[in-house]
Amino acid sequence: MRLILVAQLLFFATNAYSANYFNEAVTNYENKNYLNAIKYLEKEIVFNPKSSDSYILLGKSHENLDSELTAVKYYDIAFTLVPHNTELNFLLGKISYNLGLMDEYVEYISNLEILCSVECDALNNLKALAN
Repeated sequence: MRLILVAQLLFFATNAYSANYFNEAVTNYENKNYLNAIKYLEKEIVFNPKSSDSYILLGKSHENLDSELTAVKYYDIAFTLVPHNTELNFLLGKISYNLGLMDEYVEYISNLEILCSVECDALNNLKALAN
């Protein structure tokens, strides 16, 4: 019985730390302190490795630091978790366009055409890059 109680306490404590790491990362990101955001997000994914939001924010942080290839790495991880995320398809399409990867750019437009049952900003903004 005590073993179960200890396990439950550890589980809840781990989740509390994890939430604090993500919240701290968001605060740092919003304050444009991308390096600190990255530090907190790297800790967050240790506790919550399936957090697509953490990988997306890691990608955005690296993209804001002009590290596009690292951003793509984190966006790709998030994409394996949530391929239906319209924001993520936009981010991957935008970075593909910026890197001159036109086949991938077109693929993300196609994804968004499927995901958006009606017109959506992500699709319109991604198409606007080529105009």
